[in-house]
Amino acid sequence: MPNMEKTSNIIDSDERDGLLTEYKTLRDEIISAKGRRLQTVSLTVGAVGVILSIIAGAVLGSNIPSTEARLAVSVGGGIALYGILIPGQIMTMHLQRTIQRIGGYIRIFIEPKVPGLNWENRWNIHKSQHQLSKGLGGIGGIYYFLSLLPLLLPFYIISQGTQNWFLIFAFAPFTFWSIYLSYDTQAAISKGWKWQWEPDTKKLSSPKKAG
Repeated sequence: MPNMEKTSNIIDSDERDGLLTEYKTLRDEIISAKGRRLQTVSLTVGAVGVILSIIAGAVLGSNIPSTEARLAVSVGGGIALYGILIPGQIMTMHLQRTIQRIGGYIRIFIEPKVPGLNWENRWNIHKSQHQLSKGLGGIGGIYYFLSLLPLLLPFYIISQGTQNWFLIFAFAPFTFWSIYLSYDTQAAISKGWKWQWEPDTKKLSSPKKAG
């Protein structure tokens, strides 16, 4: 029986060349997705920083003497910040899931058939042994920080004294959504992360029943 299993794993040179070509193509896709992921995070951080500085200049300047008006501007500007931050978080998670799906395909369908290709399997074993998160710990921390920035100006203005402090509740849905996305980016808890190639491998490996 072991000899039969070993024989079944042997592939000819043409199939091996095809798998290596597919492997290289998929690795290039992973590298490209990582580049787009870094670009997305960088653009999100830069855009949030620029817009926040503009809002702070308008709110803290002398052009808006009324405290209520400054609070309204800061709340509106904060919502605009979430309008940039939340799509950036969603795009980052989408790219990371794409990277993991491609890596899983390589690990299950290509590496076992080609001697010398072990990176995805070894990295998967390393993450399992050390109980590493499936998400992006460092980037999740960055998004946590960005999620709280839109609250700074409104709370500062409220501390100066205003009657319309209830405007701060307009932030609640966006703040909770952004914080949840930050946590999901870091811990990978939502359903979108829970893909599995294993059922496909079972279908491929199971013998067909005679009719």
